[in-house]
Amino acid sequence: MSTKEQLSPFQASILIYLIQSGVTLFSLPRLVAEAFGTNGWIGLIIISIIVNLNLVLIWLVFKLSKGKSMFEIIAIFPKWLTLPFCSFIAIIWMLLGVFVMVKFSMILKMLFYQNVSLFYFFSMGYILTYLLVKKDLYQIAKATVVLFYFTVWTVFLLAFHLPEFSFLRLTPFIFKGDTDMLNGGMSIFTALLGYELSILFIHMIERKQLKSLIAGNSITSLIYFGVTFVSFGFFSFEQLLKEMYPVVTLLGYISFPVLERVENFTFSIFGLKVLMTTVMYLWGSKELVQYQFKKIKSTFLVIGILIIGFFVSFIPKVIKDVEQWLTYITYAATAIAFLLPILLLITVLFRKIMNRKPANE
Repeated sequence: MSTKEQLSPFQASILIYLIQSGVTLFSLPRLVAEAFGTNGWIGLIIISIIVNLNLVLIWLVFKLSKGKSMFEIIAIFPKWLTLPFCSFIAIIWMLLGVFVMVKFSMILKMLFYQNVSLFYFFSMGYILTYLLVKKDLYQIAKATVVLFYFTVWTVFLLAFHLPEFSFLRLTPFIFKGDTDMLNGGMSIFTALLGYELSILFIHMIERKQLKSLIAGNSITSLIYFGVTFVSFGFFSFEQLLKEMYPVVTLLGYISFPVLERVENFTFSIFGLKVLMTTVMYLWGSKELVQYQFKKIKSTFLVIGILIIGFFVSFIPKVIKDVEQWLTYITYAATAIAFLLPILLLITVLFRKIMNRKPANE
């Protein structure tokens, strides 16, 4: 990427937002209720703060390394050490990107298009993914801005539920009920995953790097908060626990004279956000593999990653199996999100200590 093609703070923020916005949104209010109990929407604020702290850690790596990229930082290690390290992360990111698309395709077929083959949905998404992943990050970022304006209007659909919203349904109790804050909180945290990819492109942001990343996470958190808060005031707590996809049910209550199935249309539009999540995870996987095998053309790497992901996607047969795969993969991705910047920070500090000359020289 040339110096003239750096990401603007706005592009970086939108990129983070679209990477984070995943299919978990449609079941998020139920997950929050199961994890934190009554008025569990408050727990989303805590999760968002934890993500912001992790973003500060990523920014510290960038700041202390004086703007170096992740690959420049790990260049001091021999290839036999970086190869398994990068390969493991690349595999996790590839699987996460692929199975996010698989889960969305399965839900789309199950809820709205039972007679359409899952292969059709997945293949169409894969073609669009290839067309974007083969581009450089600047081109992908420009596409995300267009997709942002094309999809952000769906947030305002929440206003249609305000007449039915009741503060009495929120109850005066906080975090009461059969809660599971540890495991449930982890599940909710994984809904905000995607920000960790910024460790690969934070050096490409032209200015206000930390503010850009936090702004992107804040947009996602605000939308998640709004959707969850409205759900807690629209459904009773018991209803919320029974709804598999509360947000789809919310959309089902909206009707327009010219559009009969709003939830059908909106869910399909949301597929563009899922597409960008898949694109960026596969882009991150490609960058890691490209670092290890510089002589292989980028296009060949993209095709190879897509082929591997395509065949792996057929291993789980039903959505329950896909969710089980995603649980393990997102746990691994969460570990990467926290440990990777810590390891890079230790590496940067170690290099500073080793390069520091004694004061009497």
